[in-house]
Amino acid sequence: MTGQVWTVWGVAELGCWILHRPDRWPTGRDAEDCIDAHLQCGITHIAWELGRSVLTYHSDVPGATSHGVGKHFEEHYPALRAQHKAEMRVYHERCQLRVALTYGKERGCTMYGRLCMNRHYSPGGPGRSTFAQNHPEWNEIGKDGWLDTSRLCYAIPEYRQERVAILKEAAEIGCDGLLLDFVRQPPMLRYHPALVNPYRERTGADPRSISLADKERFLDWCRFRAGFVTELLRELKAALDPIRRKYDRRIPVQVRVPNDGFEANLIAGLDVLAWCGEGLIDEIALSELHWMPGYCDWDDRPYIALGKEHALPVFASSNCLPMQRGGWGGKINPRGVNPLVLARRALKSMEDGAQGICLYQSDTGAFWPGMPEAIRAFGEEGTLRAYVADERVVKAHPVTPENREFGIDNHSDTRENLDRHAALGPAAFWL
Repeated sequence: MTGQVWTVWGVAELGCWILHRPDRWPTGRDAEDCIDAHLQCGITHIAWELGRSVLTYHSDVPGATSHGVGKHFEEHYPALRAQHKAEMRVYHERCQLRVALTYGKERGCTMYGRLCMNRHYSPGGPGRSTFAQNHPEWNEIGKDGWLDTSRLCYAIPEYRQERVAILKEAAEIGCDGLLLDFVRQPPMLRYHPALVNPYRERTGADPRSISLADKERFLDWCRFRAGFVTELLRELKAALDPIRRKYDRRIPVQVRVPNDGFEANLIAGLDVLAWCGEGLIDEIALSELHWMPGYCDWDDRPYIALGKEHALPVFASSNCLPMQRGGWGGKINPRGVNPLVLARRALKSMEDGAQGICLYQSDTGAFWPGMPEAIRAFGEEGTLRAYVADERVVKAHPVTPENREFGIDNHSDTRENLDRHAALGPAAFWL
């Protein structure tokens, strides 16, 4: 299959373009600089940030909170450190999404809008929206009753409507397509009363008393609660279809999910099989996220087979940031980066039959030493094989215990921690 052409997707966050480079201060054309860096790596498909809880563009959605805009800017800017102030001013001065869409399309790029689907951070912090702050009653609840302020419950119609309104606005602004990121952070749903009560009424069972030891019943509960994310996708389709007809545009919906298998996805609240069966999604992007004890089957191939069954392109798992564990937090561990390891992963995914690759945090990959050369090789099989076999490359990027898993999701837990939790047995399952 020499000569196979691959689609290389960049997943870019302008804030990280600035924050991961403390030597680089804003230039006044930061979105343009970021897109140019992608183009220099051969990346012409870019999923541009829409935000998480707080949005990273100037939104007209009623009640939306935008980074660096209005009250959010006035409340949080004075208390920020210098680098974060620089980042907020970038969003304050221009709508970077609109700039990126205009400039990217001028340069021949395909530009999607990417929204993190359930990540709301701590109350009172600059990463938390007014919407989330004003509705603590919609915060998710853990199995043992603890309040999970980082997530809101998808069984609440108003929350689904808030997410759909943001995505609809991004499509109306001009995004070629949408990327719904469900990798940040599973599980999407937990044990809010809006989930627990109707399930108990339907089955007579309290899901909080069901563990993975009773797998059939546990997965029935997971399928029930995952239905509310599926309902979100139905509502999104209903919101997008009139725009598609009016402007004669496809507006594909791409979903990004962990590649740990359909059962693990279901436990996370993601019924990928139902999404495909109902025609609710158009593309699948993957990420090797190590997050759940007892599930270690990270494999793109079942998703590639599913994509072929439903004529959906599948973009393989990859990541330009090393793991954040070991004290690095949000910083980049330079010893954890290895372009050769990333390229070998890409080649395997190409051989497995993926239609492309999804490079999370490509904003960082576009400038990290050695990475642009590797990424430029990803678009075509011959150049990728040549890069992987190049003795100069092999010598320059020795594989070490610290970088041998480069390309897995940077939020992954260590295998040792996962094994330790799994050893406690199904009764300790925390979802």
